[in-house]
Amino acid sequence: MSRCSDGGRLAGGASIYDENGLFCDRKLVTMATLIGNRYPQLGHELGLSDDILMQIKMATPDNLQHQVYNMFVAWRSIAGREANMDHLNCALKRLGWTSVYTQILNTPDNFYALV
Repeated sequence: MSRCSDGGRLAGGASIYDENGLFCDRKLVTMATLIGNRYPQLGHELGLSDDILMQIKMATPDNLQHQVYNMFVAWRSIAGREANMDHLNCALKRLGWTSVYTQILNTPDNFYALV
């Protein structure tokens, strides 16, 4: 399994993975707040189909943050342990969104909450 070079820990020692080696929900919430309405582009880079992305949008059409969060949940569900920081970083780089990756790493996971 590929993990980030820090062993899946961020500044302050908080793990971004749960006991099964999957992204924890807390990290998904943080990431969801930083992506915005271009999330379908990222979803495609992460391997999600148009059908999955459309289902996500239709499930919560008026809540962008939930759509982005559910995109990450779908990615985690499909990719399992391959849904990790290394793969996310590669996808963000392909999109030219390197500043988003930096924000994800530097934003405390308790900073945001889904509403």
